Amino acid sequence: MSIDMDCSIFCRTKLCFNAFFFLFIISSFTCLHVVFGTASEFDYGVHCNSVVHESKPVDEEFNIMPFPGRQYGHFSGGDKVLNNPPSRSYYAPKSKTLLFETHHVFTTDADDVFMVEGNLIFQTSFYYEQSISSGSSYFRGTLDFDFRGFWSRTTGKLCMVGSSYAYSKEGKLLHLAAVLKINNLQSSSNISTLVTGTMDSLSSANDPNHFEQISLLMFPQVNYAYTMISNQFSKGCPRGTDVQPMSSLRLSQTRTICDMLGGSNAFELEYTGSCNSSKSCNPFGDGIGYLPSVISLSMIQCSNDRQSLRFLIEFRNDSYQGYYSSPNLNTSLIGEGSWDAKSNRLCIIACRIYDASSSLEKSHVGDCTTRLSLRFPAILSIRNPSTIVGEIWSEKPRNEGGFFDRVEFRNTGRYGGGIQLQGLKYVYTEMDEVKKSCPKKNSRTNSSMEHYPDGYSGDMSFSMSIINGSKGSIGWGSSDILAVDDQQYQRFPSLLPSSSSKPKSSGVESDSSSGLLNVSYKISIPPLSLELDGGLKPVNQSSYEYLQTKIQISAEGVYDTTTGSLCMVGCRRSRLDGKSFSSHSIDCDILVHVNFLPLNSRKTNNIKGSIESTREKTDSLYFKPLQILGTTYSRSWGAESVWRMDFEMIGSVVSNTLAIIFVAFQIFHVRKHRGIGPMVSLLMLVILALGHLIPLVLNLEAMFIQDSERSVLIRGGKWLEMNEVIIRVVTMVAFLLQVRLLMLSWTARCSTEKKKTLWIAEKRGLYVCAPVYVIGAIIAFSVKSRQNVHRTVMARHSWYDIDEIILGNSRAYAGLILDAFLFPQIIFNMFHNSRELALSRLFYIGITLVRLVPHGYDLYRANSYVDIDDTYIYADHGADYYSTAWDFIIIVLGIFFAVIIHYQQRLGGRYFLSKRFLESGTDEEPPVDSEEQLPLKYST
Repeated sequence: MSIDMDCSIFCRTKLCFNAFFFLFIISSFTCLHVVFGTASEFDYGVHCNSVVHESKPVDEEFNIMPFPGRQYGHFSGGDKVLNNPPSRSYYAPKSKTLLFETHHVFTTDADDVFMVEGNLIFQTSFYYEQSISSGSSYFRGTLDFDFRGFWSRTTGKLCMVGSSYAYSKEGKLLHLAAVLKINNLQSSSNISTLVTGTMDSLSSANDPNHFEQISLLMFPQVNYAYTMISNQFSKGCPRGTDVQPMSSLRLSQTRTICDMLGGSNAFELEYTGSCNSSKSCNPFGDGIGYLPSVISLSMIQCSNDRQSLRFLIEFRNDSYQGYYSSPNLNTSLIGEGSWDAKSNRLCIIACRIYDASSSLEKSHVGDCTTRLSLRFPAILSIRNPSTIVGEIWSEKPRNEGGFFDRVEFRNTGRYGGGIQLQGLKYVYTEMDEVKKSCPKKNSRTNSSMEHYPDGYSGDMSFSMSIINGSKGSIGWGSSDILAVDDQQYQRFPSLLPSSSSKPKSSGVESDSSSGLLNVSYKISIPPLSLELDGGLKPVNQSSYEYLQTKIQISAEGVYDTTTGSLCMVGCRRSRLDGKSFSSHSIDCDILVHVNFLPLNSRKTNNIKGSIESTREKTDSLYFKPLQILGTTYSRSWGAESVWRMDFEMIGSVVSNTLAIIFVAFQIFHVRKHRGIGPMVSLLMLVILALGHLIPLVLNLEAMFIQDSERSVLIRGGKWLEMNEVIIRVVTMVAFLLQVRLLMLSWTARCSTEKKKTLWIAEKRGLYVCAPVYVIGAIIAFSVKSRQNVHRTVMARHSWYDIDEIILGNSRAYAGLILDAFLFPQIIFNMFHNSRELALSRLFYIGITLVRLVPHGYDLYRANSYVDIDDTYIYADHGADYYSTAWDFIIIVLGIFFAVIIHYQQRLGGRYFLSKRFLESGTDEEPPVDSEEQLPLKYST
């Protein structure tokens, strides 16, 4: 009877709770509606009837809007609600983009009028200054408006009302109401069609929720007609440089021009020697205040047959800004192009965008006299190492305003480096100079045990640090192999070879019998912290532009596979007046020496070399020699690392499992001998518990988020993630057992009669341990910081977060404290001066081995495997102090502490002290009343 009554009460309670929860949800939505409002609560007729008259919706219909489901664009204005950085010190927004999402389109009772529901998302991004130590950080903000309104297919106008909310710079919540008006939403479009509009606040000017007008610009993507290129395509590229089709590569059937140029592509402009002050070389004249050095082609849309495409073509003076910043439409062109299979090149017709500076709403397209041509050359050389070349020119007469001279452009290692081209041939033109500058060395016999990287393998490409001997500064660069013999180094072909064959030249063939290979490289040196002087430092350039400018060197020479010696002659392009590249300013008086260490050397810094100028010291292009310290990892090392990671996964699971077993033995030991629990140091148990808790907290997201970067680069499957989850589950179990042991000891101590004496010993132990840990932290941090000197130097120049270094040092020192987990128990035994077997032998010996075995393994790993720090799972260098010296010290210290505990539990806590200290604690322990409370001692 009572059970039925309880069930009835429970059911009624549950129903009441569900009803209350339902009412709470309804009231919450009501409050949100009142606070934030919806698009329907604003009077559409007041704000929009003059644009598109409100009509009654009839039925839902899709694909009526000339917008796709997601339409991207640009905006200006709205800084009050769209430019609120986390701090006051920030740079101008790098990007201002918008996204219009169309959710529903309904027909209405009026002809050619449709009701539209959607949302408009504004996205801003910029860099802001956090602090002097941590440098700048990247911030991205969004603002989402829900809109509802009507579109007239006849007039092409759209008017909508909606709302959103944001936070002011003072942190106050703003309730935003707006009206959106868009023009030129036609059912079809061409190159001259721009979708423009405005968004205005519905709040009064003195209202805190008011914001200034935001202007919009979008490039329509539905039903676009390539009218201009189709009308003039029969003429080819008028006045374009006459290039033989066989000198350019043709597209394969599986790769289209849209595949090759998808996304954003940046190229460096090269001005001819005739470009001087008396002639305008600037496509936008002298009014923009600079001579562009970079041209960027960002694809807007590709045609259905994927042979034609549209571009936003931007001319910039800063190659770095263009990747993340919104385009400057005043120095941009809108173009459409088509691939000419007969001449193997892309022809583009481009038009100017006018009046985009004041308000994007007033933007319009005109002056379509600019032409561009782009192709993929079939032959590369040291002076022409680019895989994409092109030109831009004006169709206007020379004496007419707006005319500019022909300008060439090409991609470098920075831009378009990911495009792989099949059929490319490389021609060596500087081999005579290589023979003069690189004397042949005596090759070693084939019986030598030393093996160097194969010239055809990926081991030939490497990252490197550049050391300027005169300044002592360090910068990072890369060296990528371009060709071996006459074949371009590649893995993913996308073009077919031309019908032409590579011209033969004497003395170029490699001598494979002697182990000599002809190779070509692309070397990139970002200056960053390099205080380069002489011929390497660009002139008339701001410090910011200089920090973002990379030095590009193309080099060719001979690689000796028997000695690992690489000697090359290099060429680089110098800037014209420090602003743009000139096709006639090429410096080929550079000598590059690289020495590879044997693959079995087991050293990560296995490449050494130099970059030198062979010019006279008085020459303006001369620069002091630079040293190279390179790093490469062979494929065998990669396979070896995968096997080692699997082994370390198993080792980590076994280690944590053993920790569980040893802690369980200690729990049984405490429960079996009730007088033992109070004798265990609580500080030691807290340290052990935190030792398992901290890794769980730091890696909690790994239980739910896939570590895609590691899995793709190392394994490409689920094995690694599954093992990481297993490790964390085992660690969680060990942590819970440590907490259980801590609770048992705490409860036992609080219930014992001599708890006062034990707490006094615990407090005294804490007073001793705390200063030791603080002093140890100071010493350990100073030692660890010396190992991070180069890392800290780079942090200042690359905006690396220095807090990561501090966090890494703290984590390593926490591991060191955990290695010496017996230290608090030793101090506690000294102050209490007892002989009880407080710790089970399996516990303190087993946990000691669990802590010391990783250091022994690290000593073995350092001599047997390649040092790839990011792949360490067991004996992770970031979680403890690992080096030859630290491993030895920690192993000796751990064994020493275990021996002390053994003799303390046999001879007394102060057995190693003088007789006076031994006598001082003999009368501290009260007598034991029962047999059950007798201390556990060793039998003699």
